[in-house]
Amino acid sequence: MTATAVKSLEDQLLDQKEQLEGDIRQTEARLSRLKEQYLKVLGALEFSAIQKQHAEDAVKTSTGDIDP
Repeated sequence: MTATAVKSLEDQLLDQKEQLEGDIRQTEARLSRLKEQYLKVLGALEFSAIQKQHAEDAVKTSTGDIDP
């Protein structure tokens, strides 16, 4: 009976190990997607800041208010 109980425990642990490995893979894939989204947002913010600076520079140029 002990051998059966040990085997059952071993099977349970192997099942749990496989489940955890699957969970880790899913979590890593989700993390990769989140990082990709984050980098896209950062890029969009940088682009927005550049556009804003260009617009401000254009206004300064058109009004003759250029910093030395």
